[in-house]
Amino acid sequence: MDRKYLEDYAQKELSEYDRLVVEKMVDGRFQFEHDRFPPDYRFVKIQKPVAFATSKASNLKNLWAELPFCGSLIISIPPISKDVFERTFCKISEIPKIVEFIKETGKLQISLGADARAYTALDYLDPFFIELNPPVLSSAPDFIFGNKKETLEAQNTFDTIGKVAYFDFLMEIANYQYGSNTFETMYKYDSNTYVTLKLGHYAVVEEIENIMIDDPQEAYLLLKIYRKFIVTPVRDLRSDLINYVLEEINTAENLPLVYRPPKLRFPCEIGKFLLRKLTYAPEGLDACKELMYHYDAYDLRKILESLNEAIATNHPDMINKSKEELSEILDNIWNDPEILRRVKGLKIAIPVSLAAIGSIAAGPVGAASGFLAGLGFDVAKTSIDIGAEGLSEKLAKLRAKSYQANIYDFKNKYKTRITLPKKEK
Repeated sequence: MDRKYLEDYAQKELSEYDRLVVEKMVDGRFQFEHDRFPPDYRFVKIQKPVAFATSKASNLKNLWAELPFCGSLIISIPPISKDVFERTFCKISEIPKIVEFIKETGKLQISLGADARAYTALDYLDPFFIELNPPVLSSAPDFIFGNKKETLEAQNTFDTIGKVAYFDFLMEIANYQYGSNTFETMYKYDSNTYVTLKLGHYAVVEEIENIMIDDPQEAYLLLKIYRKFIVTPVRDLRSDLINYVLEEINTAENLPLVYRPPKLRFPCEIGKFLLRKLTYAPEGLDACKELMYHYDAYDLRKILESLNEAIATNHPDMINKSKEELSEILDNIWNDPEILRRVKGLKIAIPVSLAAIGSIAAGPVGAASGFLAGLGFDVAKTSIDIGAEGLSEKLAKLRAKSYQANIYDFKNKYKTRITLPKKEK
């Protein structure tokens, strides 16, 4: 894209932000629970819930594992060189296929990670601009956190401290990892993080100020952590969910306890696990499509949340575990025989014919209470409706944890393999 086109593009982005965010916030008309920016019409067939993928989750191998389990997933593409893009996202030759997938499904959404003018000379990204008209993923403005004087003071403090050693280090990182034209974007990210923390009177600010001078590398890592887990959720104007990968979640250990996420989610790792369990296609776009086309979207989201609930319930120390340990935990949860054992035991324990069971279940709760009480079930406030299931399944699930019942139902509905482990001789 030529410079003039990108300048006009950037101006339109700024005007839209001023009109839909800044002016509405100044007038008190912006409502965080209803207003979203960028607005829905800037995306292609966007669907709820909308998730935002952070940097490490932007690798397409991770994205394909997450896509089936949310409405739409937004990725932010920074102004990086062609070779860095191929290392981070995908081969340039795959871009047209990605664009068609976006236009067909709306499951993946593209946004810009910087002002449009920063993309000058990055012609390989032209298909995204021409076909998708991607918006800049802007955040809440500074003035909602502090007045103009406080904001300017915070910005000046960051610049003064950064000039000692931190900005030189940041330039080295930009040149080595992404290309020199990304320095400005990286500076804005870190500046935005510091100013937000300063205006919010977070206790970590003093630590950041000291370490920017004494250890720029450690400051760089800390600013990334604080941006991911504190600043992005606070300033986000668009997504319903923010996704992280396990490596990022592990870094939350470096946060003060009060700032750690109250609920951890593992959509990428669980998504990869389910791709392996539910498809035969190799990991990637084909497996993602197979999952999307053969399974109901609601069921997929429900099974992901159920597996996540199982991890959170049984393994609260997951933040300290490795990918291999998480994979083993997921296998154990998926193959948990608890409900199957109960179903098998109940089928033996209920000494009446199917016809008798049907008449008991079809009658008032009181008629079945004595019979079921003998089996240890309290049905005083529970209606028993067999429907397509047997009574033993209904009763077994009454005693199960919710995630166990959801996983059992999913595997039954889609006829995935359900077997009891063989007893050791």
